[in-house]
Amino acid sequence: MRASSAAPLIALDVVVMDTETTGLDVRQDRIVQIGALRMRGADILDGHALELLLDPGVPIPQIATRIHGLADADVAGKPGFASAVRDLRDFIGDSVVVGHSIQFDLAILRHEARRHGIQWEEPRALDIALMAAGLDRELVDTSLDSLALAHGVAISGRHTALGDATATARVYAAMLPPLMAQGVRTLGEAEAVSRRAGDLIARQEHAGWYDRPGERPSLAQSALEAGGQRAIDSFLYRQRLGDVMTHPVLTVAADARLHDAAALMHDKGVGCLFVHAGDETGIVTERDVLRLFALEGGAAASVPVGEVMSAPVIAAPADTFLYRALGLMARRNLRYMGVTDAGGRVTGLFTLRTLLRERALATLTVGDEIAVAGTAGELARVQAALPDLAGGLLADGLEARAVAAVIAAEGRAMTARAAEIAEAELVAEGAGPAPADYALLVLGSGGRGESLLAPDQDNALVVADSYAGDLDAPGDWFTRFAVRFTEILDQAGIPLCKGGVMARNRPWRRRLSEWRTQLEAWSHKPEPQALLNVDIFYDFAPAHVSAHGAALAEALRMSATETARASPGMLRTMGELAGSHAAPLGFFGRIRKDDAGRVDLKSGALLPITAGARVIAMRHGITALSTPERFLQAARASGRSETDAAMMAEAHGLILRLVLTQQIADIAAGIRPGNRVDVAALGRLDRDHLREALGRIDTIREMLRDMLAGI
Repeated sequence: MRASSAAPLIALDVVVMDTETTGLDVRQDRIVQIGALRMRGADILDGHALELLLDPGVPIPQIATRIHGLADADVAGKPGFASAVRDLRDFIGDSVVVGHSIQFDLAILRHEARRHGIQWEEPRALDIALMAAGLDRELVDTSLDSLALAHGVAISGRHTALGDATATARVYAAMLPPLMAQGVRTLGEAEAVSRRAGDLIARQEHAGWYDRPGERPSLAQSALEAGGQRAIDSFLYRQRLGDVMTHPVLTVAADARLHDAAALMHDKGVGCLFVHAGDETGIVTERDVLRLFALEGGAAASVPVGEVMSAPVIAAPADTFLYRALGLMARRNLRYMGVTDAGGRVTGLFTLRTLLRERALATLTVGDEIAVAGTAGELARVQAALPDLAGGLLADGLEARAVAAVIAAEGRAMTARAAEIAEAELVAEGAGPAPADYALLVLGSGGRGESLLAPDQDNALVVADSYAGDLDAPGDWFTRFAVRFTEILDQAGIPLCKGGVMARNRPWRRRLSEWRTQLEAWSHKPEPQALLNVDIFYDFAPAHVSAHGAALAEALRMSATETARASPGMLRTMGELAGSHAAPLGFFGRIRKDDAGRVDLKSGALLPITAGARVIAMRHGITALSTPERFLQAARASGRSETDAAMMAEAHGLILRLVLTQQIADIAAGIRPGNRVDVAALGRLDRDHLREALGRIDTIREMLRDMLAGI
């Protein structure tokens, strides 16, 4: 499968290529040498190089020989283009081709193929000269020698195809950090940077290096090409473990006889039982029973279940999507899995049926790859798959709110895996495992389950009060841990938060008692910065916890809920702020657009909706995190009509869909995704519905006024 625009540069499979030719006329001159090597991200792969000498079928001019050193005698008897191009196509495969002035090489390949009547499919390509000129508009000399000098790359074998390809590969690797520093992280964004080099592109066009491109695809086309060409069976992305688990579960004591356990499974028609063994929960399955009876015969009947059970039970939280649970079960070869509640207690059972398993594994787009990722690059590959996944789910008819929930679930899983990698690195460095229980929280839209495709990091750390270490010290375990896992996420395509809302910064890394003190401080001094922190913090959800860390997150949730309800001043100020956001509507209900014809649907729509739902939920002590559920529960708690809640949920879903669709199209076009939607690209029906949805924001102000009047 060819790389998508969302493919991350740090994990991108590329082939760096160069050619030597009989001259510089791409229409008439011929290829005499091809050199290529493979890279993944910034790493040149050992043993993956291609070097071909070709008989061009025409004499090599002396002026060309003086440059690359190849004369007629050197290529006599070598294969012609028709043979060499097959080897080159196999070597390139689906990789992106990287080169210096690569359009020259591609153009001469294209004309050679036409000359020989050979079908040639143009690969996707990046030109390091164009990228360098796009990054630095003042750059004059974009020659390979100049770029190599600027990046400290030594060149050997200059003007040999493989020598120049090797130098180009090293320059490309050296360019990746400055590209990432400027926010250029994906293939599409690198292509967009290259397009800034207008003067250089114009010179290349004048030289005849390009075939004329077709028209730019429409927004709908871009979204489809970015992921909607193949509709995805969305059942596994709709349902969570809690929706399908068996509850309550059947349990036996650890000292129960195996015969009694087998009889209970037979009577109830189940294939496993949970086992209570003190503070530990285990599981015994019908296979365990059969295996022991096969080994010991009738004597197995009196064996205590505790000696046969497997512990601890492999389990996942009740809000885990089925596609992720099935990926875990496939990786661990499980038939049964426990389901835990918010406190980490096993309260349900999920059973994998053969039919469901086959259906799941055949339709997964993103399975359990995150759990087995060992590097930031491998995580980046999963992050890059999200636009395709989102486009496919939208094409299958899944509501945008559900798609956003899947994206949020992937974000939490990415955060958890980055934490596991960071923990393993600390152990390897001799720092040992975590010195106390902790919970790593995701905040904001990730916590609400309403993430889209323009991520950044919003996270926090809550540490057990028993921890006696210095959380301010650079060498502290939790400090090192927080810095490292946020670095991994940044490298994987989830950038550091520009506002600093991350556990790597001390205000977002606290003991439980310190967080409780902070909650009180926010409630007593509802200043603007404090309210921004409250807004993002109160939407937290645990992403990764230690053995007893779930209890820390649950305790913090209870404290946060109680503090908010007892803080009328803070709620009043938050309500006034949420109600101050005006919808982007002008006279006669016209949508206000910027100079580019776009409208910011975050500040003008999503923010007032989510902020209003949050403060209303805080007022009523509602612990739900999703915006629609907050509106619904608040309506019930206040005796208000649920119709208003349904209207707000509908408006919220529409705006999410429009922003998400625009982001998919922008990613496909190499544009960094944001929250601004091209109004002209919307259909008439969507424009009408958007105007109607924006008009409903007044309903939020009314709900907030009612709430504030009661404080």
